[in-house]
Amino acid sequence: MRKLLLSLGVILAFAIVPALHATPITGQFTIVGPAVQDTGSELIFATKDLHIGDQSALTGSFPSLLYGGLYGYVTPTTIDYASYVPDSAVFTFSSGATQFTFTLASLTPDWFGIPGYFVGTGTIASLKPGFDPTPGWLSFSTDPDGTVNFSATGSTVAPTPEPSTLLLLGTGLVGAVGALRRRLA
Repeated sequence: MRKLLLSLGVILAFAIVPALHATPITGQFTIVGPAVQDTGSELIFATKDLHIGDQSALTGSFPSLLYGGLYGYVTPTTIDYASYVPDSAVFTFSSGATQFTFTLASLTPDWFGIPGYFVGTGTIASLKPGFDPTPGWLSFSTDPDGTVNFSATGSTVAPTPEPSTLLLLGTGLVGAVGALRRRLA
């Protein structure tokens, strides 16, 4: 009976491990639209005016998370980049069961000869099961006519699946203790 329980425990442990490991979001997508005004210290976004670019430009994980033309918005609509507060701005794209966010941890103007060029880092997240929130970066430029062209990229570094690692370690320890106990009995 003990052997049967031990065998079932080991099989269950190996079945759970893949379920605990989620995939990082990788690849690149674009956001386009006449959506932003640069005042020199603030960006003012038009609401509901952003949309995902062409489906053929989505790479990596993004074709399964987004679709071309999906509309979105930025909250808040005014972002003070002169004194940006980390994680205070979120780009959200949603339609039905599809929801995708990019939370900006940092936003910095990049003044190396390109007026209106910004770079930011943050976290890319999706409600779709099987994907971990992933560090990413966002870059965009504002044209004098208010057009904004974004490019966002998810991390290509796979995270260590800690719950899986701990579960495997625990299973190994239980097996070792069981074998040692049988040997001593």
